[in-house]
Amino acid sequence: MTPQAIPPQQFEIEAQKGSVGLYQFGDKTAKHYFCKLCGIYVFHETARMPGHFRANLGCIEGVDPFSMEFDLFDGRHLL
Repeated sequence: MTPQAIPPQQFEIEAQKGSVGLYQFGDKTAKHYFCKLCGIYVFHETARMPGHFRANLGCIEGVDPFSMEFDLFDGRHLL
């Protein structure tokens, strides 16, 4: 299963002002956002599709990520 990118017109953030932080690394193309209160990854703007987003399903109101089918990615044993 390939993660889907969310187009900007379908992506809305509801958060208190100043509660979301930005983290970037490498060439700083992708923008990773996190909650400043608890540290959880909330969403990111993709490097491959700038202006499009991927979100942590656990942060989307009305979505139960535990009821969804998923593929397990074992990054530890990637090589």
